Amino acid sequence: MSGFLRAEHDEAIGQHVMQLVQSRQAVRIACYWSFNGEPDITPVFRQLMANSCELALPVISGTNDHRMTFHSWQAQTRLVKNRYGIFEPLETAVVPASSLDIILMPLVGYDRSGNRLGMGAGYYDRCLENLHDQVRPLRIGIAYSLQEICPFEKNKWDISLHGVVNEHGWFTFVS
Repeated sequence: MSGFLRAEHDEAIGQHVMQLVQSRQAVRIACYWSFNGEPDITPVFRQLMANSCELALPVISGTNDHRMTFHSWQAQTRLVKNRYGIFEPLETAVVPASSLDIILMPLVGYDRSGNRLGMGAGYYDRCLENLHDQVRPLRIGIAYSLQEICPFEKNKWDISLHGVVNEHGWFTFVS
């Protein structure tokens, strides 16, 4: 995908994220700092904060236990790169996943049943394992439409998405 087309898609995704947040009257939102070709939703962060939303970013543990927590983030919060080169907030409060309204998650691929392929380490699955049958927080994948793949069978530990936002809009999955 060309740089121009990627930027155009990222802008459209950002607009659809804002529509989703507003339609759900969400206040506490977990976002992510884009990495390695993921849709860049960072321009939306300022819009969300201007609408009085509280943001959180994922922070992975420094050990090899593949654990992740969400930490509060504001525009002035200092960010550091983790071992994968992804920015994380430094020394901010933990935000329990159960207290969030929406979790925006990057992905490698998704199917129309809400199955999500990530990078393979299971950070989101472990973080959300106690919430797998809950409707809140709303688990939303952020993707380009070309990341939609044929239906696949998920593992028993995989946490499904409630919906996806791509450059064409946002949609939820029927359970």
